[in-house]
Amino acid sequence: MLRLGFLTTAFLHEPPVVLRRPPYAQIFVRTVEQTRLFSSNAEDSGTATVVLLRHGQSTFNSLPTFTGWCDPPLTPRGVEEAMEAGALLKQRGFRQFDVAFTSTLSRAIKTLDLTLEEAGCLSSTPVEKAHQLNERHYGALQGKRKDDPELMEKYGKELVMHWRRDFKALPPPMDETHEYYEPPPAPLTESLEQCQHRVLEYWKEAIVPVLQPEKKILLVAHSNTIRALVAHLDKVPEEQVPNIHIPNSVPCVYRFCGERGTPVSTRLENAAGGTHGHWLFSYQNQERLRSKVGGTGVFLQSVFDAWDTNGDGVLSLQEIEAGLRQIMGGEDIAVSFIAAKILEEIDMDGSATLSPEEFREFGSSVYQKYMPGFMDSARGAP
Repeated sequence: MLRLGFLTTAFLHEPPVVLRRPPYAQIFVRTVEQTRLFSSNAEDSGTATVVLLRHGQSTFNSLPTFTGWCDPPLTPRGVEEAMEAGALLKQRGFRQFDVAFTSTLSRAIKTLDLTLEEAGCLSSTPVEKAHQLNERHYGALQGKRKDDPELMEKYGKELVMHWRRDFKALPPPMDETHEYYEPPPAPLTESLEQCQHRVLEYWKEAIVPVLQPEKKILLVAHSNTIRALVAHLDKVPEEQVPNIHIPNSVPCVYRFCGERGTPVSTRLENAAGGTHGHWLFSYQNQERLRSKVGGTGVFLQSVFDAWDTNGDGVLSLQEIEAGLRQIMGGEDIAVSFIAAKILEEIDMDGSATLSPEEFREFGSSVYQKYMPGFMDSARGAP
């Protein structure tokens, strides 16, 4: 539960209040179904759209465990996350995809099926499965807890972290006696660089040719395969790749013009130096998204897009207030007060509305002032 303390004492002469969200099942209630697309900007016209989606939480994620090419199922929470992603895509106007791509691992396939079903286009969307989109192979580490005392004793915490974070680091290979050994095309171990090589080969051969104007493509894969693709699309330097974080089942939208596979979406600030990917914020995925990209321009833009319910490219006081109320719940006077203060302190041009640029540039400091904790990130090792 997100607990937000507000600095209302100086203004309302009352103790700071803590607003609680309603129970989980009651979050994200809409009185009117939104049918607008992700963005009403002119850049969307004539472009191809790719939605990247990491699978929902798996049983190995919940431990957490080095998963790689192991094939654990989704947890009940992972199933719910996948369904929420589909509902969110439908709400944002993604009601049909021309083609969907996924790996050969069941957690990604199940996420894809649930997402398409909730979006209302499962039966009408062609699906391509490819082992090139499988998760990075962790070699002999696969199936072991990431905090396994025996693992730490054998290799040391520093070396294990090096294998997780370094772009070229190669974990020790497994052999045929390993519990999770699989024959080729499964490798025996893999660095993120090697993982990126196979992902990009498939991207260029199978996906880029589909990037025709107005086409919509859904790609459901894994943390490291999506990280590898994002590093390529955003031209992230090797040393910054560990700063790319991919939350479970939060859609990320890229726009492309032409068949070169070069993104044309607005580039936004993030921990890795900038991204063309725009995350779709909801009141259900906010904690997952904030934990991975909180405190950045890309997070603020995701909030802006979610609150801009009429798609006019600016936020009114009413939209800010409605957005805050859905995050925090209730009809407390503090919600209206905070909405007014956010508008007052971010609105630089006196228009009584907020542009995306104003929201991204000044939003972080204002949120820290009135909603401490909302912008915080809990990013850790990939």
